[in-house]
Parts: sequence; structure tokens; C-alpha cells
Amino acid sequence: MRRLCLMILSVCMLVLSGCATIDSDVHINRDGSGTWDATVSSQSGPLEKKMITDTLANNNVQNYTLKAPNAEGKMTTVEDSDTTARKVWKVETKFANGTELEQIRNAITARFSGTSKEPALQKTADDAFIIDLGKAAGQTKITVDGDIIKESVQDGALNGNTVTFPPNSKIHFTFKPSHSWLLYVGIILGIIIIGGIGYNFYLRRKYYGDAA
Repeated sequence: MRRLCLMILSVCMLVLSGCATIDSDVHINRDGSGTWDATVSSQSGPLEKKMITDTLANNNVQNYTLKAPNAEGKMTTVEDSDTTARKVWKVETKFANGTELEQIRNAITARFSGTSKEPALQKTADDAFIIDLGKAAGQTKITVDGDIIKESVQDGALNGNTVTFPPNSKIHFTFKPSHSWLLYVGIILGIIIIGGIGYNFYLRRKYYGDAA
């Protein structure tokens, strides 16, 4: 436990002192699931792999892939047996709901800026989502499957359905999920069925009318 605390503290000190950054690329689907890819870059020396994995485990983040640059600079998956310390790490995570998103948020941001008191993802009465990911530990780009409410974006730069937050800014905004394609398919099928019934009724009236 003491070793874990020292590792987390070391990463915290690196980020807070400006010797490391954590840039993130987050995608949130209309149902609250999504992905969060974080790139940890150290300017003061290599970071131990255990610093990354223990911080994730301490926050119950399980569905992730750990990558690092190979000799050609391409990000490749790091094998479990590989304990090499590196200056750059990439953590690719997936979340299925707000609870899992909150666990990732706490692993990536809370250790450096304090735990946010707000839920990471909160659904409103009108089916919108309020997103609160704490303070950005680096540049954080978030893309959503829906429409971002412009007035809700305070510290970020909005571009369509993507908002980018600079380091140390508060990540907080609201978006309305897009409609499922199944809804549109249902509407189209309904129109076709109603049209078919109406056309069949028209033909029957025309046939019996001519027969008379």
C-alpha cells in the first residue's frame, strides 16, 4: 500500500510540476457508453509501467489496453511481461455507463486535481446528459453522439459535436443525444405500411366501383 501511494504521488508531482501531461481523446455515445484514450507524456524521465497500472487498478478500471511507442515511434500494445519504463504511455479504455466513466475520470484526473463532487455523467429529465470530468490534466478533446448545448460549455472550445478543453480547465457541459437510427427506420416503415394500406384500399374501391 505504501509503495502504491508513493507511485501515485510521484505521478501527481510530475503532472502538477509541469513535467508530465495527460492529453485525452474521449468519445461518448448516445447511450452513455464510450471510449477514453489518454496519453501520458513525461518530460523529466521514464515512468514505470506499474505507476500506470496500479493507478488504474486502484480506481477499479479494468477494461483497458496499455500502449507505448516502438522503435519506429508507432504506438503498440505493451505485453504484460514487459516492465520497461517509458516517457510516453497511452491508455485506451472503454466504459459502458456513467459509473465506469467516473472510475476512469478519477484514475486520470482526480489524483492530480481533486475528486469532483459531481457525477461524471448525469441524465436530466429531458434526456440530456450533463458531463463533469473534473479538471483537465492536459488537453482534453470530447466528441459526443449528439448536440452539445453551446451555453453549457464554459472553458472549452466548441466545434460541432466536439469540445476541446485546455489543461487545468474545468470539463463540464451538457449535450442532447442524437436519435437512434432505429427510430428513423421505424418512422419510414410506418409511412410505407400506412401508404400501402391506403393504396390497397384505393384499389379495392376502384375495382368494386368499376364492377358496379
